[in-house]
Amino acid sequence: MVQWSCDEPAGEQLVNIGLRRVNEALVVSVTGELDMLTTPRLRAAVAEALDEAGGSTLVVVDLTEVTFLGSPGLAALVDAVSKARQRGGPLRIVVDNTRPVVRPIELTGLDDVLALYDTVDEALAH
Repeated sequence: MVQWSCDEPAGEQLVNIGLRRVNEALVVSVTGELDMLTTPRLRAAVAEALDEAGGSTLVVVDLTEVTFLGSPGLAALVDAVSKARQRGGPLRIVVDNTRPVVRPIELTGLDDVLALYDTVDEALAH
């Protein structure tokens, strides 16, 4: 798993982002808060995964350990879906329905736009 270093500004330490290969898929795992300070790291990680996938490999973004999802994070997810579609590859988002990620997604209507799954295994299976 690729981890970004922690010698970053304090605000960016509020999130941990890892990239790993699971079978034929790439999984971006996010832990912590996605706000104005940390969302650029999510964008960079998803862009890296999409570049590596090249349109033929499934990319999964696991948000089950995210404790806060602000509007910059929501915008990053919408952009990621758009970029994945342009490249012809699938992008799936994993959310735990008991976590604070689902509420902002549902309130903004993005549950109709994003391919949401309950577990990484479920996202990989479809």
